[in-house]
Amino acid sequence: MSNETKQDGDLPVGIGRLRSIIRRTPPRLALISEENAGRRPSPKQWSIKEELGHLIDSAANNHRRIIVVQLEDSPALPGYDGDGWASLNSYATRAWAELVDLWRAFNVQLLAAAEAAPASAWSRTCTIGGSDSLTLRFVIDDYVDHMMGHLRHIGLEASDLEVDGAELEYPEKPAPAAVPINSLIDRRWSPRLFAKERRVEKEAILILLESARWAPSCFNEQPARYLVFDGSDSEALDRARNCLVEGNAWAREAPLLMLSVARDNFTFNESPNRHAQHDVGLASENLVLAAVDLGLAAHQMAGFDLERSRTEFKIPSGFTPMAMIAIGYPYHGDLASLDEKTRTRELAPRSRKSIGEIAFEGTWDKAYEG
Repeated sequence: MSNETKQDGDLPVGIGRLRSIIRRTPPRLALISEENAGRRPSPKQWSIKEELGHLIDSAANNHRRIIVVQLEDSPALPGYDGDGWASLNSYATRAWAELVDLWRAFNVQLLAAAEAAPASAWSRTCTIGGSDSLTLRFVIDDYVDHMMGHLRHIGLEASDLEVDGAELEYPEKPAPAAVPINSLIDRRWSPRLFAKERRVEKEAILILLESARWAPSCFNEQPARYLVFDGSDSEALDRARNCLVEGNAWAREAPLLMLSVARDNFTFNESPNRHAQHDVGLASENLVLAAVDLGLAAHQMAGFDLERSRTEFKIPSGFTPMAMIAIGYPYHGDLASLDEKTRTRELAPRSRKSIGEIAFEGTWDKAYEG
């Protein structure tokens, strides 16, 4: 184990690029449908599935190179048959979501190996498939260049995947959980800043709504309804923004608003459904977790004019507006340039009551300790 101290300047440029690409690519890939991912432009061309599979194979081979070059002096490493690997791994018939997860996992593994390498490793050399001598620094930088070429060919924009400088990334605020929790729950929080110039794609909106649709509910009643203001009707979006109370004026900058609504009664007998609002909450939690998975920020708000929303959007009797939800791509700018109140609010650590304050063992006066 090396005791070398590394500075960012010692690292190949590709490592910083790879960090950003790993974080920002999966949500973009998730917007590609299974059908489109599996379609070959011609019999002799790869489908998007096979092209991403090729990048998985590239990650596997380059991870091995990073390790072997550190273990051996100037090793002669083999190349690999990209078409053969793609065929033998049956990428054409694999589920698209599985391949996206694999791409991310292989690159996280490669990045971990690269970040663990001492500064002296990057000047070590190897040959690949009979090439001239190559430094390990060249190998990792070339790997990222190669990856970006294929991601652009798939249809992703380089400007969406790479951010120059950590200060431009909207802050991740992982939950300081007492025990390990699901990564989407860990990462979900409620920002108040959005990339104003970027609209949320229709495909992403449909994924959010489909996620909400599959939430559990009492008797499978499915009482949740959503009004969607995506900017396609600018007047409707303005009316939704004008329903927000002044304390939520920041949400008027979000490119997408949704209003969750609960059906008050059961459909089978029209008796009051006391679980309806609970079930809308379940659906909305599905929605905001799906937003995290898509690289979106979502913030639910109680602060809006309920009666005005009824009138503005012709919500019928028997339905109760519940929450306005601001959704958009996270703000990417220099947080230091924000006013102090906004910066402090966005960077404030997350906190929750302890388990002992919310859970009780058998009787209300005995905190659950596990």
